[in-house]
Amino acid sequence: MKRFIFVILLIITPFLGMSKNNSPFKAVVDSVNSLFEEILQVKSDDKKEELNVDLLKYLEKFLRNPESFDHPIDSVKYLSCLKSSDNALRIYSWNLCYSDGSFKYFGYIQQKANGKINVYNLQDRRNKNQYAPKKDLEYYTTSEWYGCIYYECITSKWNSRTYYTLIGWDGADNLINRKIIEVLAFTKRGIPVFEKKMFKVDRMISSRLIFEYADRATMLLRYNDKHKIIVIDHLSPSEDRFKDMYQYYGPDMSFDALEFKAGRWMFESNINPEIAINYQKNALVNRIKKRGVSHDF
Repeated sequence: MKRFIFVILLIITPFLGMSKNNSPFKAVVDSVNSLFEEILQVKSDDKKEELNVDLLKYLEKFLRNPESFDHPIDSVKYLSCLKSSDNALRIYSWNLCYSDGSFKYFGYIQQKANGKINVYNLQDRRNKNQYAPKKDLEYYTTSEWYGCIYYECITSKWNSRTYYTLIGWDGADNLINRKIIEVLAFTKRGIPVFEKKMFKVDRMISSRLIFEYADRATMLLRYNDKHKIIVIDHLSPSEDRFKDMYQYYGPDMSFDALEFKAGRWMFESNINPEIAINYQKNALVNRIKKRGVSHDF
């Protein structure tokens, strides 16, 4: 059973004005880390949610300070924080693991625009016991978020618009894991939205791709910067009789890919394995793995 939990551990309000190299920063982080070691041991779901309410309050105060956008937080444990390559976006995500093996996700978007820092709360609207549909056509706004831990952010531009492709992980339940690809962009009014019609797979066009596979399996879903493609482990059932029973799905040693063309991610099946595995490893993903967060990135 998966027992890990993501929690944002950040400096609380009195220390927001401190310089990046001020030694009390480390002292506060160490203290907060100790506090959330207790959260990892909490068995009561209600108590976890109670503590998480305080986290949300402290985090929002921190993020609304303009200096927080460039504040290094690599030393903060149990954190997934991505920064876009154009230095205009930071996205935070974490989760709570419930006693029944399900998860609920939390997050924030921090956007730098017109000399200001805008902060948006990501609200996971899926019922924690609900089995998400394979073809998901909802969850387009920050207030109706699909919910996952993001571990890669790819910045692309087309027709003067900037698109942030986010790759994430969802622990789902005790039988399966999920990986998700979706695209975040901002409207002319500056509102963050998860874009529709961004992925073309054969003749189908969708807003989000969801991959489901066995809990004990490992799926590769990573950006290959050298070839400018997203590499995808092709998933198949262990036996034909288990078709559409995703607890029996895993990689079959072939690879697919997505390539960004004309403002969309275009699907290509059965790509050259030499191209698929020839990518530069992502330091952030490796750091998350070393923290014992998950084995299946």
